[in-house]
Amino acid sequence: MISGDYVYIGAKDGRITRLSLEQSGSFDSTWGFPAAGLDTLGPIYGTPRVDGDRVFGASYDCDGLDCEAQVFAVSTGDGSPLWPEVTFKLRTTVVGSVAVSGDVVLFGTSEIDNELDPSDAGGYLYALDAAPDASRRVLWRFPTTGAVWGTPIVSDGVVYFGDLDGVFHAVSLGGEDGRSDDAGRQLWSFKAGGAIVAEPLIADGKIYFGDFSDTFYALDIATRESGGSGSELLGSGEWSFNSDGWFWATPVINQGVLYVGTLNGKFYALDPDTGAERWARPGSVIGQIVGSAAVINEVGRGIALAVPSGKDNIFVFDGQTGAGLNGFATDGGVKASVVVDGRFLYVHTVDDDLIKFNIADRSQVSCVDAETGAPCA
Repeated sequence: MISGDYVYIGAKDGRITRLSLEQSGSFDSTWGFPAAGLDTLGPIYGTPRVDGDRVFGASYDCDGLDCEAQVFAVSTGDGSPLWPEVTFKLRTTVVGSVAVSGDVVLFGTSEIDNELDPSDAGGYLYALDAAPDASRRVLWRFPTTGAVWGTPIVSDGVVYFGDLDGVFHAVSLGGEDGRSDDAGRQLWSFKAGGAIVAEPLIADGKIYFGDFSDTFYALDIATRESGGSGSELLGSGEWSFNSDGWFWATPVINQGVLYVGTLNGKFYALDPDTGAERWARPGSVIGQIVGSAAVINEVGRGIALAVPSGKDNIFVFDGQTGAGLNGFATDGGVKASVVVDGRFLYVHTVDDDLIKFNIADRSQVSCVDAETGAPCA
């Protein structure tokens, strides 16, 4: 994630670090959590979230079937923990990123080990109080029948997310502090055809997300709020698009076009109002598309999409036609989302390399190990 003067990275061995946005792309060796020399947290799969002078994230590590997740808040100033307990721990997994709304931190879990709750939930949406002096860390939690691997998003006081049982949920945040009477109450739900792991996108009154039944959906918020609770039928202003691959990546919308990739390497350009394909044929990536694409500007061509491949390299497609353009050589798979800052593109590979590229000529500006800052091997 880019915030202020830095790119923040969740290293796969369990440390949050950052890289300067300056021309040289230098690693900030004085900042990180846990601090250098201390034990790491376990793999961090989700993107760090920066809110003002706070960085939030989650990790989990397993010994066989025994898993422990940790959610944390640290200072952007020196990387020190902001909570007295350092991290909030649960015997579960947290696969997606956290979401932050004011002083409320939200994240999804799998089932909780040793859980005494009679609901026998397959997963939960948790809401934590982010304030350092919180009298209790958990504000509320919402049970689901399936594990929650995706990342929740918040819009107009509502938390939106999907679960592995194929249910897409809209749950009340509970006001700015997460404490109103309707906090954690389901407002409506939609039953999709397969498991939902993608972080949804909200734009122009619609929610966009895909599932593991090869289907991509556009749900109209007004339609759902007016009586679509629990429905599997699409209503006014809603549509679905069928592909031949599962959807994991969060879609991107730009200049009236919706772009989204699948786990079988197809990359589509769709009309956000109808779901109709905008390209004669989809783009094709060798490998899975797990992370989100990034919009880049090509001199003389307009916009293009930089699409990460879980197998190797970053593929690039013309935004208007879908034609393949010169890509970026990573020499390793990329399952993290690609981020752009002006003339530069940042890539985090599955080998834990953080690479900075010059967009204009595709040249590599720098490459460091995401946890230590050492030059790439």
